[in-house]
Amino acid sequence: MDQREVLAAWEKFVERGALSSDLRSSVAASWQRSRNHHVTVDRARAPIVADAELFRHRSKYASLRHAARCALENSKTFLRDANSIMILTDPSGLIIDTQGDDRVIDAGRAVHLEHGGRWSEADIGTNAIGAAIAESNPVQIHGTEHFCSEVQRWTCAAVPVHDPTDGELLGVVDISGPASTFNPQSLALAVAVGHHVESVLAQSVRQEREELLCRFLGKRSQWATDECIVIDRRGMILHATERALNALQHDRHGIHNDAPTRFLKTVPFDEWPSRLKELLPNASFNFVENERTGIGAIVVLHGRRRPLITHRDVQKSRSESDGHETASSSSARKDSKPEPRSLQSPAAGFVARDPAVRAIVRQVETAAARKMPILIRGETGTGKEQLARHAHMASGRTGAFVPVNCAALPESLIESELFGYAEGAFTGARRGGAIGLVKEADGGTLFLDEIGDMPIALQAVLLRLLDDWTVRPVGGVRSKVDVFLISATNARLDKAIAEARFRSDLLYRLNTLEVTLPRLRDRNDFDAIVRHLLNTIDPNCEITPTDIAHLAARPWPGNVRELRNVLARFTLAAADGSINEASAENIVHPAGTESGSLHDIHRARILVVYAETAGNVSETARRLGVSRNTIYRALGQKKPE
Repeated sequence: MDQREVLAAWEKFVERGALSSDLRSSVAASWQRSRNHHVTVDRARAPIVADAELFRHRSKYASLRHAARCALENSKTFLRDANSIMILTDPSGLIIDTQGDDRVIDAGRAVHLEHGGRWSEADIGTNAIGAAIAESNPVQIHGTEHFCSEVQRWTCAAVPVHDPTDGELLGVVDISGPASTFNPQSLALAVAVGHHVESVLAQSVRQEREELLCRFLGKRSQWATDECIVIDRRGMILHATERALNALQHDRHGIHNDAPTRFLKTVPFDEWPSRLKELLPNASFNFVENERTGIGAIVVLHGRRRPLITHRDVQKSRSESDGHETASSSSARKDSKPEPRSLQSPAAGFVARDPAVRAIVRQVETAAARKMPILIRGETGTGKEQLARHAHMASGRTGAFVPVNCAALPESLIESELFGYAEGAFTGARRGGAIGLVKEADGGTLFLDEIGDMPIALQAVLLRLLDDWTVRPVGGVRSKVDVFLISATNARLDKAIAEARFRSDLLYRLNTLEVTLPRLRDRNDFDAIVRHLLNTIDPNCEITPTDIAHLAARPWPGNVRELRNVLARFTLAAADGSINEASAENIVHPAGTESGSLHDIHRARILVVYAETAGNVSETARRLGVSRNTIYRALGQKKPE
């Protein structure tokens, strides 16, 4: 049906409730659901939530936003040319992120197609986001197919994003624009991006589980006579002794036998201690977190006979479990008479045997001792935060190290997040107010990560802070702070400045000392890094020089972070406590992988890069390192003669 025929069918349905047999089934079903929700066709815009509620939703779905971030950012150039925007919503249809053509983003505000807008069918009738949620399938809705007349000026294509572990709906990826920009390929692009987001989420789940199991294996000797259960953040049991599992089933308090801990998926991580204590009152718990979030828990049901634990054992246990992760590890604990760290050598937690890295560390230590602002550059995974933590330790400051992800701060809440707020400062404000990130770093170090992705609004706020280091909480009174500032980025700031996305005057305030960490493949201390990481993961696992050489030959695009994850997988596969090439290959190239799913992920990746390059087949092939024939096959096209 063309748009005039759809409009006639819509008018007939609105007036008499009769559905045309020529309508697409998905549109007809959505119109009927819209009427059942008592949505009126004259509803001018979607409802919109307050800033505080939007912040809660964005925080709740931080993992989804993180997984979709690259796809949204990379879409901006392509969608600008297509006069469209890409949207990410939570499972209720509430918009938590947008990216694309600024003119379309501005136009979308007229119908609340913006941050905080609610786009379920119950809120605004038939639209791609709401229909994708209702049908759990990709949907494209064009022009007069929308139920509300004001929204009929738009066209949209949406795909649901599901949890890779249990299929639960996590949100929706949508591509929207004026009705005049309708493109049937928008749905294919949305599906490709949705697949990409799900694959990133799946990889994140694997990494979190590997890290959780590595933490458990590193401490397993402490619980040699005890029964243990390892639970991931989604409440799934990754490991359990038989007696522990029986105890869990016995004390489940009404939880279903097949998933006694699955309820934890919906429980905020800070409530896990009380909820697990209710479930297993006689157990003890070790809650595991990484740099971004809580990733799970180790439950210990202690045996009746336990070996005597001496003070020396406790000290050794603490050192082994806490002393390897970062440069701010065991030596960050201060004695009653703290002394500044010696600047002669790097901290034990930051490997720097490469002469270039050693020189960088010495520069950073000297600057830290003088409280000079430091800018750390480097690719993702090169250890920028670890170096920042080492700088904090070398500074001798006794305050906290406070990391801030600049790209994740919502523009509408920048001031309250950085500077805090007084009780009652706004609707939804926390009782007692909030101290703010800058005040939290008073006497310590403020680490601004991903400054290259810092919103312009945040840049202006930060410049004001750097002028006089005065903090004024929202609704509160001014006060001075003493903060050591470190920044980090993997972005090209010169390009960002040229494109007016980053302020040059701010850069000059941040980079009194500027250093660049080399890529892992460019360092000559690979052997030392491998042995250090392996020792933090499983001190009892060994690796031969031959296998280190085998690993060193890999390109390591994810740098040290990727190496750590691979080594973690190696330790899980090393049955006899030693890593060999065979076990390594089984981890890197697992057998029995379902080819169909790999094909889908591979094709989705091609479609995303194809979109990023504005349909340039040669550039897509170059970026992916494949032939142009591969690209044409993924697109379902024949190579031109």
